[in-house]
Amino acid sequence: MQDDRIYIQIPAYRDNQLQSTLVDLIENADCKENLRIGVAWQHEEDEQLDKDFLKRHRVELIDIPARKSRGCNWARSLLQERWMGEKYTLFLDSHHRFIPGWDRQLLDMYAALKSGGVSKPVITAYLPVYDPQNDPAARQNAPLQIRFFKRERGLLFRLNSREMPSWQSLSAPVPAQFISLHFLFAEGTFNEVLEFDPSIYFFADEVAISLRAYTMGYELFHPHRILGWHLYDRTATRVPHWNDHPEWRQQNEYSYSRLKDLFRGNDKGRFGVGGERTVASYEKYIGMKLIE
Repeated sequence: MQDDRIYIQIPAYRDNQLQSTLVDLIENADCKENLRIGVAWQHEEDEQLDKDFLKRHRVELIDIPARKSRGCNWARSLLQERWMGEKYTLFLDSHHRFIPGWDRQLLDMYAALKSGGVSKPVITAYLPVYDPQNDPAARQNAPLQIRFFKRERGLLFRLNSREMPSWQSLSAPVPAQFISLHFLFAEGTFNEVLEFDPSIYFFADEVAISLRAYTMGYELFHPHRILGWHLYDRTATRVPHWNDHPEWRQQNEYSYSRLKDLFRGNDKGRFGVGGERTVASYEKYIGMKLIE
């Protein structure tokens, strides 16, 4: 259905899994015609994509020399600007594999939440792991639940995951405390309501988006079934932005100052917290302080 169009956003930095991710994403979709895919392709001159494949499947590239990249959330902000009114939007990374019919299952989960009275659901996940050197045999086969991992300088800074308890008996998505930026599904208006802050470099960006979404009235959920897989190991397939950009430390320091303002509720501007809930209510929801 035309009403089920999804704008998919993929920031990709020097990642040799990008082409395979796009192929798997499209081939495993039930309704390929409803997908519009934007890729912020940050690459070196010797890195190539199959341009004929991209053209056939309406994959739109923002072609960016790697040296000109300013980081992941900067790339995400460029992609958000290209939303064209699609009913739904999906934020991904450039290193994934997908189940057959991932789009239909995701839309069905979302529709069930809406019909159950959730006005602004977000479906988000740390997807279980795959290994491109041993795929599909090495795919992890349990959905994950995101949780707090560690602080830095008093800030709630990093997240990790564990297997979702008793997931085999679940019949619907489960409430989540945090958002994953490698898998975030929401209504397309999310792109206007919650703009990515391009000055947040990388670390703690998921905590920041979780806080902002919650204070804007979004309800967070983890899918109770596996919809795809994610590659967490960077060593063999991609080059992190910070390896190429020595100025990342300065960018990261500025991120700290932005995050402190945000976590204290002092930023209510374009990239700040919302007005439907307070920072304190989010801290109560997750059971911990954002900043100590």
